[in-house]
Amino acid sequence: METRELARVWHPAQHCALWLGAWATGHAGWDHVLAALTALTGRQGVALVDAVVPEVVDLSGDPGAAGLLRLVRAVAGDRPRGLAEEPVVRLVLSGPGDAPALPADAPVAAEARAAGAAVVLADAAPGWRHVLVPARARGGVAWRWHSIEGPLPEPAHLSPGEADLLLAEATREAAAAIAARCPGGVAAGADPALTVGRLDDHLDLAETPAALPRRAAGLLARADRVAAILAGARAAAGAAADPELARLHRPVRLARMAAVDYAVRTWQDAAG
Repeated sequence: METRELARVWHPAQHCALWLGAWATGHAGWDHVLAALTALTGRQGVALVDAVVPEVVDLSGDPGAAGLLRLVRAVAGDRPRGLAEEPVVRLVLSGPGDAPALPADAPVAAEARAAGAAVVLADAAPGWRHVLVPARARGGVAWRWHSIEGPLPEPAHLSPGEADLLLAEATREAAAAIAARCPGGVAAGADPALTVGRLDDHLDLAETPAALPRRAAGLLARADRVAAILAGARAAAGAAADPELARLHRPVRLARMAAVDYAVRTWQDAAG
């Protein structure tokens, strides 16, 4: 499968956010989290760009994967727990015409827009948050760590049910797009069913925490399915359909963010 094709519909930051959320709330162990992160993105590095963090690791260089986990626990470990509290870990996704929910004038927003994703950590100190943006690095990913004082733009705050409705509408629109664009068949050399099958197989391999709530798991599975269908629609319609199909990816991103939000809130409620 082409990496570009997968990148259109899925970002590994989604699963990284889940694992960091499970770690921060005590629902996944050290070894399991490190193994999962490595399987998702390869070697984990940390670049403390403008970070305000406790000195629980050597801050003069790259703390690595172990340092990443120590820093996550250090900044978020004493936060208030409960379903109604801000989630200790939040996923931020963006795409064409869909800016990330970060301060628009901050350099981190431009980085997140270019990367397509970021992970937000809520600090135990009121008013502080940390934004981790994945950047490609040799053998894996380097998380560019920014610390921000002050409020962040409010996310969509969708429930799993609301996100499901948006996904259903996106599925109908994708089916209509295929029919409208390809009344006489698919583009030469394209097989949308094969595209969907390949993506389904790949996305099923990404491991999630064992404690993942069923509603979050179901929502992620449906988001993956709709994303694969959208990729199939592009295979059928060709690149000319990109502008039309790109807007249908927003419900998928919203569903992924809602699933992570629901999972982390559930975990921190259990931990409280």
